Amino acid sequence: MPKNLPYWLEESLLMGASDTLPERASVVIIGAGLSGVSAAYWLGKKGLRGIILIDNTPEIAASVRNAGHILYGSVESMARLCVLQGKKKAKEIWQFSVEICHAVRDTIKDLGLRVDYAQNGYLVCALEEAENNELLESIKILNELGFQSTYVTQKKIQSLGFKNVLGGRFEAGGAQAHPVKFRNALLQYAKDHYGLKYFSQKNIKSVEDTSGTVKITGERGTMLCDAAVLATNAYSPLLSDFFRDRQLVEPFRGQIQVSKPLAEKIPVSYPHSFDHGFEYALAVGENRLLIGGWRHATQGKELGLYDLGTNPEIFSGLSRFVERHYPFKEPVLWDYSWSGIMAASKTGFPFIGPTSSPLIFALAGFTGHGFSWAHGSAHLLADIILGNKIPSVATLFNPVIS
Repeated sequence: MPKNLPYWLEESLLMGASDTLPERASVVIIGAGLSGVSAAYWLGKKGLRGIILIDNTPEIAASVRNAGHILYGSVESMARLCVLQGKKKAKEIWQFSVEICHAVRDTIKDLGLRVDYAQNGYLVCALEEAENNELLESIKILNELGFQSTYVTQKKIQSLGFKNVLGGRFEAGGAQAHPVKFRNALLQYAKDHYGLKYFSQKNIKSVEDTSGTVKITGERGTMLCDAAVLATNAYSPLLSDFFRDRQLVEPFRGQIQVSKPLAEKIPVSYPHSFDHGFEYALAVGENRLLIGGWRHATQGKELGLYDLGTNPEIFSGLSRFVERHYPFKEPVLWDYSWSGIMAASKTGFPFIGPTSSPLIFALAGFTGHGFSWAHGSAHLLADIILGNKIPSVATLFNPVIS
């Protein structure tokens, strides 16, 4: 049986102190996944000190249970984004997504982080004619707006080794990295250079504004602070009435499995996806195939779940998917199978900024694009908190008007 453990967690998570929390603090960030750690980093880089980071069971965070993809765009194709937002706004969104992906790249380069980063492209594979046509339309729009995107013919796709694929869209800017290594390295840097204090405290129960002071309640009592950041993604409704009452995010369970080392070459080593992104894959480690998705083929689509169990129907579906679309003649044996709780945003975009309380800030709702969006969104949030200039596209992410 495969190990019910994320492949990434073979790398040990850097954990916080188990000491009792201080009674009072300035800024507290709740959630020590990619978004929370990134918020601590950016606030520290911009000069803020005295920041406290509190995790809330980081080993279950989506940040350590994702696919390692760092991608331009959002959950929608450019063609669909133009229908929903108009071409002008779609261009702003896409440009912002490019900039935040580059922020991940630049942070890794500037700090010299060793996190298995590679910017070697992203391939979107179409399995049906309608999807292929949408890829062609998206490429046309992207090129018109000055973005790089290239069509890959069925013949070329087949020469790579994929089967039963009609065509594809290749984007050279797509990248990948080891999420746990990135999170650990950035966290250690913030501790070493900005004096970040990090505490491991399970079961944070609530975060509320009590007459101008934020009160954080956990299993070890309460803590007061001047401002708080909810970097808790799908778990935000469990801590915040603001998220719960407005139904801003809905949890859904995503499932991934990783093969044993393969003798045959995986068609491409870089991030790739199929069927409008519902299946997504990557080559990792010693020629292992990582593949996730298939939830849309199940009853209920894994929505509304906080249970980290795995669904055998999804495991079987992904295994069959590999048989249908990959060229392997050898039997593919699976070493890891795990799930993670992601957050589907009400708007399709993350929520970045103050909530109904000007002292409690949201940083959540990444809808499956958490690696790139978490780090870049945290940069934007740092500017919002510090009163710096922000881009006009930020209004799309405002939690209060969403």
